[in-house]
Amino acid sequence: MRNIYPERVPRLLIVSYHFPPAETVGARRPAALAAFAKQQGWEVRVLTAVGTDQGDALVPVPEEQMIRIAPSPRLRRPGRPAGEPVPDGTAPPPFRLGRLRSGADRLLVRAGMELLLPDPQLNWIRPPVQNFDRGAAGWRPDVILVSGPPFSGFVVAAALARRFRVPWVADYRDLWSVGNEYWVRSALRRAVDKRLERRVLRTVAACVTVSEPLAETIRRAFGAQTHVVMNGIDRRPVPMEPSANSVGGETPTTTLTLAHTGYIYPGKRDPSPLIDAIALLGADAAKVHVIFAGEDHGITRAAAERAGVTDSVTLLGQVSSEKSWRIQADADVLVLLMWNDPRAAGTVTGKIFDYLQARRPILLIGYENGVAARLLREREAGVVANEPAAIAAQLREWLAVKERTGRVPAVPAAALDGLFREDQLGRYLDILRDAAQEGARHADA
Repeated sequence: MRNIYPERVPRLLIVSYHFPPAETVGARRPAALAAFAKQQGWEVRVLTAVGTDQGDALVPVPEEQMIRIAPSPRLRRPGRPAGEPVPDGTAPPPFRLGRLRSGADRLLVRAGMELLLPDPQLNWIRPPVQNFDRGAAGWRPDVILVSGPPFSGFVVAAALARRFRVPWVADYRDLWSVGNEYWVRSALRRAVDKRLERRVLRTVAACVTVSEPLAETIRRAFGAQTHVVMNGIDRRPVPMEPSANSVGGETPTTTLTLAHTGYIYPGKRDPSPLIDAIALLGADAAKVHVIFAGEDHGITRAAAERAGVTDSVTLLGQVSSEKSWRIQADADVLVLLMWNDPRAAGTVTGKIFDYLQARRPILLIGYENGVAARLLREREAGVVANEPAAIAAQLREWLAVKERTGRVPAVPAAALDGLFREDQLGRYLDILRDAAQEGARHADA
């Protein structure tokens, strides 16, 4: 395809509510694309709601190329603000108080998802649309890429695309009104969301998402051209082999240590099968230890108390991204909790790529015929199980290996081939380049 920019490089505007220095998972994909596009010679600007004081993650583009516009009015965010880690060694709040706080936050989030259109970040729609020109200082894009959720950013991108008469591309890290069952919404609210999504997508040049089942959902519901660009492994230094007791404090080296990092969603990502499996081990339950790092809404502690295995579970609460990475690298086995439902077939959480980078075997508790399960099986990087008896049998196998050799073998490095972020992003730039060139042809017609 001919180059429509013979005298300059293409200009890309990335719109993402989440972006570094925030350490949220939602910031990683747009940040990686910004860094890759810049490396490939694109002129990149980023429009975000994140301030410079909201975390410690590395910002991939110079600050003068960032356009940071805060939401207005500022609304209270449930729980700990994004990018604010719990200092190492800080104890989580008392169980009863923590459960009350988590319950109140869940109710607030559900109310926001039910009543606020398109999502609780709607207070970010007007400020960037009104103030972009001031922040951009005369700069204008050739193509706009927006990443969601939150999907308020889609409204922002569509408005700016109309203003500049340039194409825009919608990046779905997760789905919005159809195929996303993680949020409890009424039938009326889902219908309103679908109508709004269809209206916003009328002008979209293309959509991108992380798996073929999700892409097919978008095509079927909205008729939009939709491509698949997976997430990928973000390269970082390979950690050294852990020393004894590095994760569990006084845990002996013969103990099988599992770890789960990230959020636990009530009713969707349930640790109970694992907890119940540990209880089935009888006396061997004392030889298994599970570290949970991240908000769990009190679910894990309740499950451990019910099963009588609280001594086998450690709850760290939220931790910094570096601490999370260290926990993953030090574990014998990593636990990936997903929804055990056919509606989750296309979900490929970014956490699976973090786990693969750590090269520890993965225990996936979730839908056995989904994209994530297939990836683990094809790469021989872990096992998929949902019944406590099957999980207990697998734990016994790993425990026997640990007692015999002192370490569960690492996932082979070859299992990661082709799964690094840069392996995926070249395709993304092709999609954006095609959209920009098609938009330029229409503008010239």
